[in-house]
Amino acid sequence: MGIRVKPVAYDSLGVRSMATLVETDDLAVFIDPAASLAPKRFGLPPHENELRRLDELRKEISLGAREADVIVITHYHYDHHDPRGAVGLEIYDGKVVIIKDPRNNINVSQRIRSSRFLKVLGERPKEIVVGDGKEFRFGNTRIVLSPPVMHGHDARLGYVIMVYIEHGGESVLFTSDVEGFLDEASVRFASRLRPDIVLADGPPTYLAGYKVPANIVERSLENTSRALCGSEPVLALDHHLIRDPGYLRYYEALLERCPRLRVTEASRLAGLDPNPLESRRKELYGINR
Repeated sequence: MGIRVKPVAYDSLGVRSMATLVETDDLAVFIDPAASLAPKRFGLPPHENELRRLDELRKEISLGAREADVIVITHYHYDHHDPRGAVGLEIYDGKVVIIKDPRNNINVSQRIRSSRFLKVLGERPKEIVVGDGKEFRFGNTRIVLSPPVMHGHDARLGYVIMVYIEHGGESVLFTSDVEGFLDEASVRFASRLRPDIVLADGPPTYLAGYKVPANIVERSLENTSRALCGSEPVLALDHHLIRDPGYLRYYEALLERCPRLRVTEASRLAGLDPNPLESRRKELYGINR
């Protein structure tokens, strides 16, 4: 049967998240079981449609994660980990939990969050292990965690771990928040492993020239090409990128460099049409300008 990938909650599904269930014949892995909303976008708070969707998808995350054998936490932002128990702390009961190192290669805010998270988990998991740069085998399934790579363009934003899962000659790579392979270490990890399916966060183009340098778009296009063109995987390019109403322009620019790359939204990988509610917030409020 190989590998089965289910994007559970993503920006193209209406919330800030990369919650993903990966199943093999002998293992179920849930990566980053959390979701959140932008507190402000276009100067507006979340619309009631977004709040409703967040509640729906948190329930979906809870259902999927409770069935998993292994849970991976790639870093400690609230759209990737949930110390407040919004999806239910029982999802961790009896599980092997692989976490980003809470003490090394981590910024101050995430160190504080990781400490709180581990206190909340308590004795619920069967085992908590640091994953940075390690490899694990569960039956015939191999999980490889990257060394810590930068959260985008600036080490001050912290570090994340990427997740590679291989079984039966098939493989999937989950990038976490690399923001379009801006860190050279993320390029090396992806290009070495040559995955069949990639679940990636594109660059935050909606912030380019404002909160992030304008040149991140070109850097991301170049580095994503270097990371993935050689293996030509199915690429679900989502998360930060989908917050830009014009995200399809990035898809087109990437395909000009890698015409055989199969690029899509995570929602379509889940069999659903994209519904990027955050980028439509003004529309939801009936604001046309």
